[in-house]
Amino acid sequence: MEPIIIKKLTFAYPGQSPLFSNCHLNINSDWKMGLLGRNGRGKTTLMKILLHQLDYTGTVTSNLNFAYFPLVTNESGDLTINTLLGAPGLANLAQWQIERELNTMGVDPTILWQPYNTLSGGEQTKVQLAAPFALPGAFLLLDEPTNHLDQVGRKQVAAYLQTKQQGFILTSHDQAFLDTVIDHTLVIERHQLVLEQGNYATYFAQKKRRDQEAAAKNHQLKAEIKELKKTRQQRAKWAQRAENEKKNNAHADKGFIGAKAAKMMKKTVTTTNRLTSAIEDRQGLMAEVEEIVPLPLNLVRTHHETLLSVDKVALSGPPRPSSNPSALRSRPDSKWR
Repeated sequence: MEPIIIKKLTFAYPGQSPLFSNCHLNINSDWKMGLLGRNGRGKTTLMKILLHQLDYTGTVTSNLNFAYFPLVTNESGDLTINTLLGAPGLANLAQWQIERELNTMGVDPTILWQPYNTLSGGEQTKVQLAAPFALPGAFLLLDEPTNHLDQVGRKQVAAYLQTKQQGFILTSHDQAFLDTVIDHTLVIERHQLVLEQGNYATYFAQKKRRDQEAAAKNHQLKAEIKELKKTRQQRAKWAQRAENEKKNNAHADKGFIGAKAAKMMKKTVTTTNRLTSAIEDRQGLMAEVEEIVPLPLNLVRTHHETLLSVDKVALSGPPRPSSNPSALRSRPDSKWR
């Protein structure tokens, strides 16, 4: 079991805010880990950092042999086996090693003798997964392997990944797929790497609890800040009232009133500074909670707008063609059977 040790990792693309800021993380190579985060948060970037394809500050230490999916392939009419062996890092693989992985996946190995560019997107995904997993001791970085898979293909690949003893890091937008194959979750949140034990459902439940606690704390802090601002404003009014009294009372003892106003002003400044400091302290304690705001769709429903109009169409098929051309018009309130 080889660890991946990350210390003080900081990275930003030129002219952009940091994706990672002083991150620390220890990963075990036998973990099947899902890498989560919103688009643009740095999932693919983190994989490129592990592959030493990007410059960064901090240290990333590991003796693992990383392999990346999807492969960089030549999209030619060459045989699939030649296309795979021509990808970076796979030249020394034996044919039988790839065939073994395809058999484990439930894919007929004769697919290797078909031209690569004739394979469907799902078939290309499967052979591209099988080849790097055939590498002895490889630790795979799987970047969206579900993109070109239908539901049957996703179940097939999920079952295949469940057979693996070695760990991997996986990104996918398919939550059900993640729940099936991962046992740890690594999430990119606010430029940090947050590690959770468990699958996506476990992470989501824990995040929901943390966010609820943070929201409750923020609510309390906002109430305290509001009260402190109110007190600060009241103190300022008292000081201003004392100053106005000094200016407007022509017959009073100017020295006494002036001293009283000065004393009040000094006390107000001290209190205001203390209140301002307390407000800033509470503002600093407020937690960042990501909120997903639903996008409103103001749809105006109409029962009179024509959605589809068809005229003089004849349908044909076994056992005999239709002899009567048909006309059709559909509206939003139409019901089809």
